[in-house]
Amino acid sequence: MTWADFLSLFLPLFVAMDPLGILPAFIQMTSDLSVKRRQKILNGSIFLAGLVGVLFIPVGPRILLALGLKVGDFQIAGGLLVLVVALRDIVWEQKMFSADESGDEGVGIVPIGIPLLVGPAVLATLILLRHNFVFWEIAGSLLLNLLISWVIFRNAGFLMQFMGVTGSKAVSKLAALLLSAYAVMMIRVGLMSLK
Repeated sequence: MTWADFLSLFLPLFVAMDPLGILPAFIQMTSDLSVKRRQKILNGSIFLAGLVGVLFIPVGPRILLALGLKVGDFQIAGGLLVLVVALRDIVWEQKMFSADESGDEGVGIVPIGIPLLVGPAVLATLILLRHNFVFWEIAGSLLLNLLISWVIFRNAGFLMQFMGVTGSKAVSKLAALLLSAYAVMMIRVGLMSLK
C-alpha cells in the first residue's frame, strides 16, 4: 500500500469520525463523573464502536439491502438520538450520565460509541471504502482512528481540570448547544440524501 493509498483510506474515516469535533460532547456527557468512571465508559465505548464498525464492513451492505434501508435513514435516526442527548442537558439540565451511577458496563455505548464515534457517517464511509480496499485494510484504518480517538478522549480530564468547575459548566452548556446543532446537521444531511 502506497502513502497515497493510506491517506485515501485513513482520512475519510478520520473526517467521518471527527474525534476532535465530538470531544466537547464527550466532555459534556462525562464532566460530572470520576476519572475511573469516565475511563470505564471510554474503554467500553471504543471497544463496542470498534466491534460494530469491523462487523459492519462485511455485513452492513447486506443488512441495508435486506431491510430496504438507505444511508440517510441512519443519519436521521442517529441525529434524533444525539438531539435527545443534547436536549437533556440544555432543557432539563440532566446529564446523560450522573456521577452516582453504578458501574453499568453498557453505559457509554450509546451515544458516545454509537452514534458519535461510529455513527451514520462512519458506517456510510465503510461501505464506500469497500469499492477500493479489502476488509483488513479498512478494518485496520478504522481501529487506528479509534485508537487516536481514545488518546484524545483519555486526555479530556486534563482539559477539564484546567477549566475548573465554573469553566467546565460553561463549556458543558456550549457543548450541548453545539451537539444539538450537530444533530440537526445529521438529520438535514440524511433528509437531503433521501430525495
